[in-house]
Amino acid sequence: MTRKPHDPTHHTGWCARDHRCNHAEHRSDDIAVTIPGHGRAVLTRVRDSQGREYGELRARIHLDPDEYTARVQLRTALTDLRGLLSRAADYTRRSA
Repeated sequence: MTRKPHDPTHHTGWCARDHRCNHAEHRSDDIAVTIPGHGRAVLTRVRDSQGREYGELRARIHLDPDEYTARVQLRTALTDLRGLLSRAADYTRRSA
């Protein structure tokens, strides 16, 4: 039986093809960026069981011990993340 390229159970060219793939979900190897003393971000490409693809972003940010400063850091991260997501979504609309 030949599987179609968009079949969610078919491994993709970028798929890690290991324990990260489960329940018809496929995941790439992680791409990590570490900025010593500041934090780390990990990006993973994912195809879900419906065949939709998305990027999964996880980040750790070193927070200041001062509560007020830590809250400002988190608010800044969320604001910048909103901008990042908006720009990425807008890019897909422009390229279509």
